[in-house]
This record gives sequence, structure tokens and C-alpha cells, in this order.
Amino acid sequence: MSYVISVVNQKGGVGKTTTVVHLSAALARLGYPVLVVDLDPQANASTTLGLIDPYEVKTTIATLMLDRASSPPAPWYDTIEGYVQIIYGHVQLTKVERDLPRMSITMPGNVLRKRLSQMALADDHIILLDCPPSLSLLTVNALVASDYCLIPVESGSKYSLDGYEDLEELIRDVRDVNPKLDILGVLITRHDGRKNVCKAMKAAIERRFGGQVFQTAITSSAKIQEAEANKRTIFQHDRQSNGARDFMELGREVLARLRLHPSASRSEELEDQPIAAPVIR
Repeated sequence: MSYVISVVNQKGGVGKTTTVVHLSAALARLGYPVLVVDLDPQANASTTLGLIDPYEVKTTIATLMLDRASSPPAPWYDTIEGYVQIIYGHVQLTKVERDLPRMSITMPGNVLRKRLSQMALADDHIILLDCPPSLSLLTVNALVASDYCLIPVESGSKYSLDGYEDLEELIRDVRDVNPKLDILGVLITRHDGRKNVCKAMKAAIERRFGGQVFQTAITSSAKIQEAEANKRTIFQHDRQSNGARDFMELGREVLARLRLHPSASRSEELEDQPIAAPVIR
């Protein structure tokens, strides 16, 4: 069976898209095919990973969710990263939010799950859903379609836990229609162990969530910012960096929590692979 994971937090700027981009690359290097579904109207994951401008793509997650007909079996595209594919996001997702209640009066939160069920996904596929920074109908669709949610929380902000109760309440409500939904883990992001605010917030997060917190924290890294600015994953940009180390360790932890094991590593194969150039139109 495939594994569907929503990367979710209603707060912006906590590293959701960064987590999706680089975790997808880590999981691919650990031997698993990854499908990224970009549910954020800003489409930042699409512009980082994609080979085509999102506005030039015929099939996006917006068109799939608005189309009443059956979904094509493989509506995804190749990316800059081998073994990672993507269903593009698009600004038209704002229209999806408006139109879904009219299109699906009884179950507007179930449209994405239905679309995913129509796709030709491999049993070992890992699907990462990049959610928008809000507890919107798009986020509800992601959670209804998911087996797990992964929650990034920024350690460098004293406001990082504000509003978390609303997300907890939404998860409880979604479990009425998707009882299998579980929290895969809470991920500490943008951590700088030299700063008192980061150390204090990390301790507070660990006290609150206990064993749900991943042992791996994603440290603040200029290399990660450089990679995204150059439309690369951290492994393509600098595989010896702390950021690459962090995301590889996170990938191993994610597999462990899914009760999976790294298969034949694709690291050497991917390192030798030329980085595909984006298509400019």
C-alpha cells in the first residue's frame, strides 16, 4: 500500500514546503518513489522541484480536484530530483476552495482522497502533501486523504505553538471520517542551538509533545536557502552540508515510524545523475 503524509501547520513560515522538498529527496535516496502533491496556491514546492513553470502545466492538482470526470491514472510530472514526481500546485487552488462545496455538497472534504484512489500508485509510494498555511478546505482534504500528518514547528519563534489547539481540534474532527489518521511526528525546524530562544522553544515543544517529536531537528542553514534559490534540493547543492545530514536523518526516522526500512540506496546513482534544467517558456 502507498503511504500518504500531510505536512501541515496553519502558521506560515515554519518550513512546510522546505520539509516537503528536501524530505522527498531524502526518501528517494533511501529507495522509495515519492509523489509530491502541492496543495498550496503559492506553488512554491512546484517552482522548486518542477521542470516546468506551473502556469504552463495542463494538469495540476487544481484541475484534478475541479474535474468531475475520473482522474488520469498518472497525472504527475518528473522533477529535478530522480524518483520524485509532482502534481503541480496552481493559484487556481483558491477557486477550488470556493467551488468544492457546490461541486460536492455532501462530502467536499473527500474529493482529494477520491482522486488519489484513482491513481496508479505503487505499493511503496510515499505521497507528501504540501498544505497551505491555513486550516482551510484544502487542508481538510489533505487530512481526510492522509494516513499520517507531519507537523513542522519553528524553534526560533516564541509564537510557534500559538493556535496549535485549532489544528488539534481539526485533526480530531477529521478522524470522524478518517479514523486511521495519525500524527507521524512533530518536526522542529529552523533550530539554532546557540540561541536561547531556540533552546527554550525546543524544550517547550518536547515537553508538550513528548515522544511525538522527531529526534532529528532541522537546523537553520544558509545552504538550504541557497539550494532553494537555485532550484535544487540540498543533496544536489551540497550533500556534505548539515542540512543534507539533517534531512537524511529525518528520512530514516520517517521510514522507521512507517515501519519501513531503507532499500538499496540510490544515493550514488542520484549523485551521478545530471541535474535536469527547468523548461523555460
